[in-house]
Amino acid sequence: MSWFKQHFKWLSSLCKKLSSKETFLFLFFVVIAALFWVLLSFNNNMTRDITINVVVNKPKNVTLINDVPSTVTVTVKDRGLSFLKSFFQSAPTIELDLSKYINEKNSTVEIAPNQLINEVRRSINNEATIIKVIPESIVSKYTTLPGKKVPVNWEDNIENIIPDKQFVINPDLIKTDPDSVVVYALDQATLLKVNEVDISTVEVANLTSTFTKEVTIKGINNVKIVPDKVKLTVPVEPLIRKDYNASISLRNQPHGVKVLVFPPSVDVTFLVPQSHYRDPVNLTVIVDYNDIDPKNNKVNIKLGEVSGNYTNVTLPIDSVTYLIERY
Repeated sequence: MSWFKQHFKWLSSLCKKLSSKETFLFLFFVVIAALFWVLLSFNNNMTRDITINVVVNKPKNVTLINDVPSTVTVTVKDRGLSFLKSFFQSAPTIELDLSKYINEKNSTVEIAPNQLINEVRRSINNEATIIKVIPESIVSKYTTLPGKKVPVNWEDNIENIIPDKQFVINPDLIKTDPDSVVVYALDQATLLKVNEVDISTVEVANLTSTFTKEVTIKGINNVKIVPDKVKLTVPVEPLIRKDYNASISLRNQPHGVKVLVFPPSVDVTFLVPQSHYRDPVNLTVIVDYNDIDPKNNKVNIKLGEVSGNYTNVTLPIDSVTYLIERY
């Protein structure tokens, strides 16, 4: 930077000393010299990497198990002027006709290094020297069997999706889009074994709103999955406090005996997902006759059936007074 400032100051000082006409001539010859130097430089051979797009043409009944690369990188040696022209052109493209490279004996598409170089050469300057192509060759298994539609399984891979406190995941609304994929296999036996596909494990914590993410499908050996990614949606909603006056019911009450409890009902509090707040309450409070101790005028109360949607269910008291009537 100091070198640039020093020479810029020198050039400015020189221009001030010269007349306007002299300054113009001086700058003109500087530009001409610079252009001449650039032309000489670009006329020399240079080495550069070029990215070439790959377009695949294949028979309609052929499905590639392994993807062919979408680009190849070619290291070429050519005149600098040719490289300069390429800056103003779109990226070159090669079209691979895979029908020419199918090996039916082992269900493989094989493009050898020399064949790939020949394909590449058609898309670059004829005078250029190809030094290296990456990848050196292209090999892919293929199948002509029709695909099979199978569902996407997410249930075993969302254990690490954790909502924040006072929030909950609504399992009834978890989904993937799409909810099924098409699988292709090299042989019928493999295809019959695949009845579902799994998403990759997802890890996220402290969620306070619906979680959406594009996730990959777990690969299966020698199987092509289309599509190989799906959108996972995990609804997250707040937990709302709810109060409910529950009547106390009797369990295991013998014939000829009637048990009265005081109070006959209690106010129960619990947390419920927002989407289920207005649903009918599925909760019972019970007294078990077998828990009655004749020496004690009180008996414990406890929860009976409780919906799986409820959390932090709390009873205001742990026992009630009872009276036994026999008839």
